[in-house]
Amino acid sequence: MNEARRVQSMLGVLFVVIAALAIGVGVWLRLTPAPPPAPPKPPSEAKIYIPRVDAQGEPRYEAKSVRISSPQTAYEEVFEQLVRQSDVFPSGTRLLSATAQGSTLQLNFSRELVENFAGGSAFEAPLINAITRTAGSFPDIERVQILVEGKPVETLGGHIDISQALPVMR
Repeated sequence: MNEARRVQSMLGVLFVVIAALAIGVGVWLRLTPAPPPAPPKPPSEAKIYIPRVDAQGEPRYEAKSVRISSPQTAYEEVFEQLVRQSDVFPSGTRLLSATAQGSTLQLNFSRELVENFAGGSAFEAPLINAITRTAGSFPDIERVQILVEGKPVETLGGHIDISQALPVMR
């Protein structure tokens, strides 16, 4: 009978140890954060949207596909193409940088974007729409912040508030 009690005691202790270990692992798993998901890879091709005025005088956006040569410079490549191929950007405007901060794309332009802007709302809206539509080519981007020389600006021509990040258009 002593031998049976000893085996029962050892099994009881083993059960308690296993239960404590299971609880400890469960607590550890709950307290350990999951690794963040890998950011989506930029596409190998994107569309830029170039504003055009149709026969009725309405703005339309011509979608042009552009190849992306490097995932590390995808944003810069696409928006440099937009600046070069679109005539809505003021003379001398350059893209200084394009970086993603989470789901917000920060586009940093040279001061000529504001200093050389000479149009009214009929020019300001197509320019901003071209930017937000083009940003829609990137599935991981939800908002676009337009910066000039690294700082947010309230407006380009006095008609549209761009002091906060703008939603992308898809």
